[in-house]
Amino acid sequence: MKARLCPLLALLVLAVPALPAPAHAHPSAAEQLMVKHINNARSAYGVPPLRRSESLTRSSHRFGRYLLRVDRFGHASAIRASRRFRRLGEVLAYHRGDNALIRATVGRWMRSPGHRSAILSPRFRYVGAGKVRGRFGRMRATTWVVQLGR
Repeated sequence: MKARLCPLLALLVLAVPALPAPAHAHPSAAEQLMVKHINNARSAYGVPPLRRSESLTRSSHRFGRYLLRVDRFGHASAIRASRRFRRLGEVLAYHRGDNALIRATVGRWMRSPGHRSAILSPRFRYVGAGKVRGRFGRMRATTWVVQLGR
């Protein structure tokens, strides 16, 4: 009986790593860099850095994909993210082409009073960034969704 169980257990252990990871559980290099640039902006104003949240990262990706799928750009009436967050905020951006344009995007947000206040708010402690490429209208576009939580 033991001889039959051992190969079965070995097969199960080997099969587990082959299972796909949840979509966007790990941020891309561009998304990590976006969080770094946001935290640099916060640091320049004496605001504590944000910690990355996997659930906000997934939520940011979902909303970015939705915006491109429905060919719409704008905030929803409510941010759909984990209920563990008591407070949520969001900044959005899109531009033509496939380049991430991280520095330019953060710069535009910092020049916009509403976006700037969200990014610099000490009330937020967590962040998730989602970069989604696709079509917006007839053009190739990159959409950024950054969700902030407390």
